[in-house]
Amino acid sequence: MKKSRIVQDLACFTIILTLLSLLPGGSLAARISSDHGNGNQNQYIEGAFVSYNETDNVGEKNSSESDVKQERKNLSTKNQNNVSDYKQERKQLEEELQLHKQEYNEAKEDFLKIKDRIRAKELDPNSEEALNATKFYLNASINYMISHLSIVESNMEYSSGNRTDEKVSAIDEKIKLLEVEKANAANASSQKELLVVVRSVREVWNDAEKISLSSAGQTVSEKIGEFLEKSENLSERLDVKVENLKETDVDTSEIEVKLASYISYIKSAQEKKVMADSLYSGENVTREDMRTANNYLRQSLNDISKANKLLREIFGELKNCETEVDNGTEARNLTKIREKRG
Repeated sequence: MKKSRIVQDLACFTIILTLLSLLPGGSLAARISSDHGNGNQNQYIEGAFVSYNETDNVGEKNSSESDVKQERKNLSTKNQNNVSDYKQERKQLEEELQLHKQEYNEAKEDFLKIKDRIRAKELDPNSEEALNATKFYLNASINYMISHLSIVESNMEYSSGNRTDEKVSAIDEKIKLLEVEKANAANASSQKELLVVVRSVREVWNDAEKISLSSAGQTVSEKIGEFLEKSENLSERLDVKVENLKETDVDTSEIEVKLASYISYIKSAQEKKVMADSLYSGENVTREDMRTANNYLRQSLNDISKANKLLREIFGELKNCETEVDNGTEARNLTKIREKRG
């Protein structure tokens, strides 16, 4: 009977370890570390906007790159301070995250040693030493989770996306629930009671992960939408520009081919965005749905990247065409002047 109880308690240890092992290499941890949703992808989107701004007025004689630089300098002091405050807060949160990660790794190592001793029948699973090791591991795991979610919450507040307050409140509620489970773990008197806490913690974590991934994806999707809206307006203006050049007998065939490809990529990016949004807004969204939606966004960003490259080429060729037209006009004017003088 005693042997059976030890086996059961050892099984509890194994389940606890399995349930919490999602943290070190967990998808949410990885995404936060790589700034998923708010970092790399947003950084790219910002790059896309910069390229749009830099080329927005190409062909209009009163504009130049210096105008764009001046526009950036005109950012309000308030916005600059917000960025500075965010970076400072982010740095502090990341330092705390690293400390909790180290604590988690140490607690896990101790927990594994206790498990080995129980397996070798050198230690009772419900002994004070075993319980303390389990509580330490559980407490470290929860602190690690809370650190991750604090970064998520900070990113959400800075993103200023749609329904930001609602999303921040949802993450804040998950953090509070984890704090409650920390107290429950401290009051537990057996491995089985701790197992109940672990299961609750995992449920809270999984819900938080879905909120985090959904929020990050929706924020990126919003920025993609803003860019695509500007891109559609830009393509119409480019059409007009090309038609005007054709009237001057300039060969615009290559530009037209690239413009058609540009419009095609923008359309494809829009379609991928719509498919992602339909998943983000669905009911009972699963992790698999989130992965699929995020993949659609990556495809959309890839289309934008290709469109962005073509956009630079198109404006470069437009400059050359306009120079050709200007040189031709200047040459004709000089000819007329010489004829009058002759």
